[in-house]
Amino acid sequence: MSDSAVLEYGTDIEKLKDIGSIWGGWRTWRNCGTDNVICNDTSKAVDLIQRDFHKTCNFYVPKNAYVTLDRPPGVQLFEGEFKFEVDNQDELVAIHLVSGRSDIVLLFGFDWRRVNPGADRLVEHRAQNYRNTVKQALTDNPDVQWVLIDHPAGELMPEIARLGNLTQDTLPNVLAMLST
Repeated sequence: MSDSAVLEYGTDIEKLKDIGSIWGGWRTWRNCGTDNVICNDTSKAVDLIQRDFHKTCNFYVPKNAYVTLDRPPGVQLFEGEFKFEVDNQDELVAIHLVSGRSDIVLLFGFDWRRVNPGADRLVEHRAQNYRNTVKQALTDNPDVQWVLIDHPAGELMPEIARLGNLTQDTLPNVLAMLST
């Protein structure tokens, strides 16, 4: 699930969970019932752990935060850190983590349309880092089938437009196909 994913009213989340576990950043949990939740921000992880959030899901924090948090029981950790400016870090980590666990990854709520470079160089730099990180996840895992679900109409960003392991479909089609 992307950080901005919003399921339509009436979507049966349990049908999605019957297909497989849901991965996403901590922002997705309330709306999507995310099973595997990523929080790359140490201060937010502290806040969530103080509220026992980690008891409602599989909660993942970066290794350096895990140590800082005094190794809380029930909290999972992941290696690596971002050494560059990029937005939506939690969803990027989720994409990378799920790629090592699944043969098919359904990508819901993402908008990977082609965009024209903006006037703000820092914003464009961060956006390019995001696009490159997405491309890396998809190309580093060629045996994983990536499926963009209900993706907005428009040309895909050129970094991923021609990848053979990326397709698009609708949620009703996917649910029908995978529930048989």
